[in-house]
Amino acid sequence: MNTLSKLIFGVLLTIAPFFLGSAMAADTKLVLEKFFVGNLSAKGEFTNIWTGNKRGLTVEMKGRWNGTTLELVEDFVYSDGEKDKKTWIFTKLGDGVYSGVREDVTTPADVRQVGDAIMFSYTALIKTSDGGGMDLSFYDKLEMVDAKTVRNTADVYWLGFIKVGEVELIIIRAK
Repeated sequence: MNTLSKLIFGVLLTIAPFFLGSAMAADTKLVLEKFFVGNLSAKGEFTNIWTGNKRGLTVEMKGRWNGTTLELVEDFVYSDGEKDKKTWIFTKLGDGVYSGVREDVTTPADVRQVGDAIMFSYTALIKTSDGGGMDLSFYDKLEMVDAKTVRNTADVYWLGFIKVGEVELIIIRAK
C-alpha cells in the first residue's frame, strides 16, 4: 500500500464511526406513524406501587395510517382474565406533534416527539371493580429498542399528583 492509499484508508477509518453512528442514531428515532402501522403485539405489567401487586397484560394491536391520522386498535387480555378493547386516534398536528383520543380518555392526549422518544400524557376514566370508575393520569414514554421493538413506560397518578402505579410494556412489530 503506497503512502496516499494509507492516508485515504486512515481518513476513512477515522470518519467511518461518525457516519455509522449517525446512521444508527437515525434508526433509533421513533416515528409514531411509521412504527405503529400494521400488526403489533405487546406484553407487560402494571405495578401498584402502594401494594406491590402486579397485573400482567398482553395486547394485540393493529395500526392504520391515512396520511393525517393513525388509528391504533388495541385488544387487551389481563392476567386475571379480563379483556378490553380500545382504539386510539392520533392526529398529526405538525412535525412530531400529535393529539390523541380514545374511548376512555377525558381530554385529548398531548403527544410529542422529544429527542428520540415520544412522550404523551392523558387522563383516562378507568373502570373499578365495584362497577364505578376513577380518573387516572398517565405519563407515557415510548422508546425504540431496535427496529422492531419499542419500550413503553408510564407513570400513573390519581388526582394528578398522587402516584399509584407504573406500567412497562414491550411492543413488537409483526414479522
